[in-house]
Amino acid sequence: MKKIILCLIAAAMLITCSCSQNNSGIGIDRPEKISTGDQIYSAKNENAVEESDNVNGMRFTLSLSEFTDKYNEIARQTDGVWAIDKSKWKVNGDETTDSNGVKIRYYYYDESNCSLTATVEADTGKLLNAGLGTTMANFVEQTDTTDNSDLILKKCAVIATAACQFPTESLDVMQDIFYRTTFETNNSFWYQGFIFTLSTQEDSSDSQKSVMLLRVFPVKDELKDEWNITDYDEYIAQNPNY
Repeated sequence: MKKIILCLIAAAMLITCSCSQNNSGIGIDRPEKISTGDQIYSAKNENAVEESDNVNGMRFTLSLSEFTDKYNEIARQTDGVWAIDKSKWKVNGDETTDSNGVKIRYYYYDESNCSLTATVEADTGKLLNAGLGTTMANFVEQTDTTDNSDLILKKCAVIATAACQFPTESLDVMQDIFYRTTFETNNSFWYQGFIFTLSTQEDSSDSQKSVMLLRVFPVKDELKDEWNITDYDEYIAQNPNY
């Protein structure tokens, strides 16, 4: 799993939209629990983000410890998602800087066949992005009782709800957004000031070993258009019957 994490962090170093415009859509079965257009819960917490000198112009207001507390609070209300021990976060690699010269540090938290990931500003201790990484083989695995893609997307929803400080009523929407990054032609969506994105690192010798990284991070509003990111609300409005 450590090798996977190193690949994930290499991808995450492009903290700006490593959401390239290439189609990274992945064919999976639709999760059982999914939101619909009329369930969109727009409840942006104005205190969830603040301006920063980093390349995205924004950061979360939570520290990694505070994010973990939020994650655990929501996880305890979510079927199949376990709370995590904040002492088990591990630093990955040396401190580095983004293209604006802001010092950043990478963290990961190993779970069974997947890892939570986080990037933190070294000087402020504030969270820059949060996500979850896994391999294609683990993501598509199904048994008679378990659908890994559904559970992974549910964990991603908890991560995003915690980091963005959305109410728990937003969990379905968060899961739906991450589902669409894997299933639709768009590998990135903008919602309420945040970008939700899927990054992949292909393994040319064995596609089942390809790495997936699902993340959420805040950006200045003008970057949505500059990066040509699809607005989730507008997308739902244009596809009302999906």
